[in-house]
Amino acid sequence: MSEPTHPYRDLARLAAAASRLLLNPPDRDTLAALESDAGVTLDAAQARQDFYDHLCIAQSGCFLPPVAHVLAQARQTDAFWHFATPRHDGGDALMPWYDAAGFDPSSLPADPFLSGSNRPLDHVGVLLAFLSMLLDAAQDDEADRILIGEFLGEHLQPWADTFAHLLSCSASPYIALLGSMLGDLFTTVRAAIVPIAPAAIGARPKVIPIQPGIGS
Repeated sequence: MSEPTHPYRDLARLAAAASRLLLNPPDRDTLAALESDAGVTLDAAQARQDFYDHLCIAQSGCFLPPVAHVLAQARQTDAFWHFATPRHDGGDALMPWYDAAGFDPSSLPADPFLSGSNRPLDHVGVLLAFLSMLLDAAQDDEADRILIGEFLGEHLQPWADTFAHLLSCSASPYIALLGSMLGDLFTTVRAAIVPIAPAAIGARPKVIPIQPGIGS
């Protein structure tokens, strides 16, 4: 028998890297890698402060809530965007996915601002870590593509472009670069695996054969 192929592992690594960037402030090694890839120079102290102001501190004046249930309902009026207050239980629709795959969000390394039981399960960094797990384990198999397509359609498609666009419009060079990277990631993932709209999925028990460590 031939060995199983895992065609999405490069995408998995990109999703994992994006997850880490959304859950942790940039260190010098991270900034050096970003500077090399993007051909820009980033101020380390300012980049760290921008991470907290844009992604952690709601009272900062430039906070962009990185949680799917808020982003999916964001509305623009003229030049202003309006966001609801994030709820700690706002991402509980992810529980069947996480439980079925044996995924533990609390195990993810994260800044203290973004740790603890009050972090919604649909924090974008958590969603991307879960997506990375699925992509890493997925084989060149139609059932795996459908499974990931359902996840994309239900939990990424409704907010991804809005989030990436708003980050990329930031006056912060670091946050704008992060937004551009996320936009490229979302485009590449959706080109590889077509999102399936929730209306086409229907209600059925969640069964996820892709598990951490399977096929690795």
